[in-house]
Amino acid sequence: MSENRKTGENFDEKAAGDIFDKLKNVEGKIKPKKEGKFKNISDLMNEANYLKDKGKFAEAIELYKQIIFTLPDSQKAYEALIDIYQKQGDADSEKDILKKAIASCKNNDGFKNRLNEIE
Repeated sequence: MSENRKTGENFDEKAAGDIFDKLKNVEGKIKPKKEGKFKNISDLMNEANYLKDKGKFAEAIELYKQIIFTLPDSQKAYEALIDIYQKQGDADSEKDILKKAIASCKNNDGFKNRLNEIE
């Protein structure tokens, strides 16, 4: 590095923020935190199911999304998210997750059938 160049001389705060956002949010997916209390996916799934059963849908949705980020073909996580959105009456989110499930879980015609029912 040149000794004449001052630190931060070419720093563009907006560009740096955009780059940070792209690294943090790859294709719209927030990477799950590694330093969690869950040792494996089954612990995460058990906790998500527990939260869902207790009606803590917002917290359960975040855990299911982490599971799907790690295992994109997790039919159980997709089914649980679809169930939550259906219970909340959020048809738009239900359709979105069904489309992602169809793309990721090729062997499950149930997702296609459900999407056709609500459209």
